[in-house]
Amino acid sequence: MIEIDGRDILTTLTEKVDPRHAAVIVIDMQKDFTTPGCFWDKLGQLDAEAISGLSTRLRSFLDAAREHGVPIVHVMANYDPEHMNGPMHERLYRHRIGRYCQTGTLGIEFHGGLEPLPGEPVVVKHRFDAFFETELDALLQSRGVKSLILTGVAVHGCVDSTSRHAYFKGYYVVFGADLTGGASAEVHQMTLDSMDLMFGVSATADEIVGAWQPSAVPAGELT
Repeated sequence: MIEIDGRDILTTLTEKVDPRHAAVIVIDMQKDFTTPGCFWDKLGQLDAEAISGLSTRLRSFLDAAREHGVPIVHVMANYDPEHMNGPMHERLYRHRIGRYCQTGTLGIEFHGGLEPLPGEPVVVKHRFDAFFETELDALLQSRGVKSLILTGVAVHGCVDSTSRHAYFKGYYVVFGADLTGGASAEVHQMTLDSMDLMFGVSATADEIVGAWQPSAVPAGELT
């Protein structure tokens, strides 16, 4: 930690992911983006093997976060027609794609094994950005959260959008390099490069969990 203009600035990964002021954000790990036959697959964007690996790593990572007392917030996309604006409708029309993340459908459900546990809040969003007109910021501020560990899909869409807004709002951004997915390897790497240069730092699951090992202070549940 260093001091700049009278402010204590977090500079190391260990400082940023400290359980006393960090939270894990799990974005859109829903069947429409993870499951063969659902939206992302129909759009030709699903790499089933890659998503399977991501979900396995993310399950283990969330278990470690819980063990070390790091709060977890789950984000769920809901794009029912009444929540969509004109450009959102135009995008679906332009790409000739059907609706997704609709109330009451299989696709809106969380991926198996990544369902929120009791006490872990779910923030429902209607845009790619999880901060846009949601309670996410108030939820985090009420718990004194300074740093966000971003995970989920799609790395170049909703995770990227949320990470940028987090940086603008003053959160330290730790972008899960192997805890995000939903894009080609090339696009994924471009997103990581952009994050590292402009908005935060990227780190692997092993690096983040390793930073938790020396001392973990339980942060309690977000309510």
